[in-house]
Amino acid sequence: MQPVIAIAALVTLTGAAAPGSIEGYWANPSGTAIIAISPCGAALCGKVAWASERGKREASRSTPDVVGTMVLRHLKPAGDSWTGSLFIPDDDIHVSARLRLVAPNELKLTGCALSLLCRSQLWTRKEALPDAPE
Repeated sequence: MQPVIAIAALVTLTGAAAPGSIEGYWANPSGTAIIAISPCGAALCGKVAWASERGKREASRSTPDVVGTMVLRHLKPAGDSWTGSLFIPDDDIHVSARLRLVAPNELKLTGCALSLLCRSQLWTRKEALPDAPE
Protein backbone atom coordinates (compact mmCIF):
# COMPACT_ATOMS: atom_id res chain seq x y z
CA MET A 1 0.00 0.00 0.00
CA GLN A 2 2.84 2.43 0.74
CA PRO A 3 4.41 2.16 -2.76
CA VAL A 4 1.06 3.14 -4.29
CA ILE A 5 0.91 6.25 -2.07
CA ALA A 6 4.49 7.16 -3.01
CA ILE A 7 3.75 6.80 -6.74
CA ALA A 8 0.56 8.87 -6.41
CA ALA A 9 2.48 11.60 -4.57
CA LEU A 10 5.18 11.61 -7.26
CA VAL A 11 2.61 11.88 -10.06
CA THR A 12 0.87 14.73 -8.23
CA LEU A 13 4.12 16.62 -7.73
CA THR A 14 5.31 16.25 -11.30
CA GLY A 15 1.90 17.11 -12.74
CA ALA A 16 1.77 20.36 -10.75
CA ALA A 17 5.19 21.57 -11.82
CA ALA A 18 5.55 25.26 -12.58
CA PRO A 19 6.54 26.29 -16.10
CA GLY A 20 10.27 26.25 -16.87
CA SER A 21 12.36 29.23 -15.87
CA ILE A 22 12.15 32.21 -18.18
CA GLU A 23 14.67 34.22 -16.18
CA GLY A 24 17.70 35.38 -18.14
CA TYR A 25 18.54 37.24 -21.35
CA TRP A 26 16.27 36.93 -24.40
CA ALA A 27 16.88 38.34 -27.90
CA ASN A 28 14.02 39.37 -30.15
CA PRO A 29 13.83 37.74 -33.62
CA SER A 30 15.46 40.65 -35.46
CA GLY A 31 18.34 40.83 -32.96
CA THR A 32 17.69 44.51 -32.25
CA ALA A 33 17.03 44.10 -28.52
CA ILE A 34 17.87 41.82 -25.61
CA ILE A 35 15.52 41.72 -22.65
CA ALA A 36 16.65 40.70 -19.15
CA ILE A 37 13.88 38.86 -17.30
CA SER A 38 14.35 38.75 -13.53
CA PRO A 39 12.37 38.81 -10.27
CA CYS A 40 10.71 42.04 -9.19
CA GLY A 41 8.60 41.72 -6.09
CA ALA A 42 6.31 38.68 -6.24
CA ALA A 43 6.51 38.46 -10.04
CA LEU A 44 9.01 38.63 -12.90
CA CYS A 45 9.75 41.70 -15.01
CA GLY A 46 11.71 42.32 -18.17
CA LYS A 47 13.90 45.32 -18.98
CA VAL A 48 15.70 46.18 -22.19
CA ALA A 49 19.31 45.30 -21.33
CA TRP A 50 20.79 45.99 -24.77
CA ALA A 51 19.64 47.48 -28.06
CA SER A 52 21.31 47.80 -31.44
CA GLU A 53 21.48 51.21 -33.10
CA ARG A 54 18.51 50.20 -35.25
CA GLY A 55 16.55 49.14 -32.14
CA LYS A 56 17.33 52.43 -30.41
CA ARG A 57 16.29 54.39 -33.49
CA GLU A 58 12.97 52.51 -33.87
CA ALA A 59 12.05 53.04 -30.22
CA SER A 60 13.20 56.66 -30.05
CA ARG A 61 9.81 58.02 -31.19
CA SER A 62 8.29 57.18 -27.81
CA THR A 63 11.25 56.27 -25.61
CA PRO A 64 14.36 58.50 -25.74
CA ASP A 65 16.65 55.85 -24.20
CA VAL A 66 15.15 52.38 -24.65
CA VAL A 67 17.90 50.59 -22.70
CA GLY A 68 16.61 50.24 -19.14
CA THR A 69 12.95 50.49 -20.19
CA MET A 70 10.65 48.04 -18.40
CA VAL A 71 8.82 46.19 -21.20
CA LEU A 72 7.42 43.20 -19.28
CA ARG A 73 5.59 43.52 -15.97
CA HIS A 74 3.65 41.38 -13.50
CA LEU A 75 4.70 38.05 -15.07
CA LYS A 76 3.24 35.17 -13.08
CA PRO A 77 2.91 31.44 -13.83
CA ALA A 78 -0.36 30.41 -15.51
CA GLY A 79 -0.44 26.74 -16.44
CA ASP A 80 2.43 26.04 -18.84
CA SER A 81 3.11 29.73 -19.47
CA TRP A 82 3.55 33.13 -17.81
CA THR A 83 1.11 36.03 -18.13
CA GLY A 84 1.48 39.74 -17.51
CA SER A 85 1.72 42.95 -19.50
CA LEU A 86 3.95 44.08 -22.35
CA PHE A 87 5.00 47.62 -23.29
CA ILE A 88 5.87 47.97 -26.98
CA PRO A 89 8.16 51.04 -27.20
CA ASP A 90 8.05 51.24 -31.03
CA ASP A 91 4.26 51.73 -30.90
CA ASP A 92 4.04 53.30 -27.41
CA ILE A 93 1.31 50.86 -26.29
CA HIS A 94 0.68 48.42 -23.43
CA VAL A 95 -0.90 45.02 -24.19
CA SER A 96 -1.48 41.73 -22.38
CA ALA A 97 1.37 39.24 -22.65
CA ARG A 98 1.73 35.48 -22.56
CA LEU A 99 5.18 33.86 -22.56
CA ARG A 100 5.75 30.13 -23.02
CA LEU A 101 8.95 28.14 -23.28
CA VAL A 102 8.76 26.08 -26.46
CA ALA A 103 12.32 24.76 -25.98
CA PRO A 104 14.95 25.40 -23.29
CA ASN A 105 16.38 28.28 -25.34
CA GLU A 106 13.26 29.44 -27.18
CA LEU A 107 10.50 31.59 -25.72
CA LYS A 108 7.23 32.36 -27.51
CA LEU A 109 5.93 35.81 -26.62
CA THR A 110 2.37 36.68 -27.59
CA GLY A 111 1.04 40.19 -27.10
CA CYS A 112 -2.68 40.91 -27.45
CA ALA A 113 -4.55 44.20 -27.59
CA LEU A 114 -8.20 43.89 -26.55
CA SER A 115 -7.77 40.08 -26.64
CA LEU A 116 -8.49 40.26 -30.37
CA LEU A 117 -5.39 41.60 -32.06
CA CYS A 118 -2.52 39.27 -31.19
CA ARG A 119 1.01 38.91 -32.50
CA SER A 120 3.65 36.36 -31.52
CA GLN A 121 7.42 36.26 -31.71
CA LEU A 122 10.00 33.61 -30.88
CA TRP A 123 12.78 34.94 -28.69
CA THR A 124 16.13 33.18 -28.26
CA ARG A 125 17.95 32.77 -24.93
CA LYS A 126 21.35 34.48 -24.73
CA GLU A 127 24.05 33.59 -22.22
CA ALA A 128 25.40 37.15 -22.02
CA LEU A 129 25.03 40.62 -23.48
CA PRO A 130 27.11 41.69 -26.50
CA ASP A 131 30.27 43.62 -25.62
CA ALA A 132 29.18 46.73 -27.51
CA PRO A 133 26.10 47.84 -29.46
CA GLU A 134 26.16 47.29 -33.21
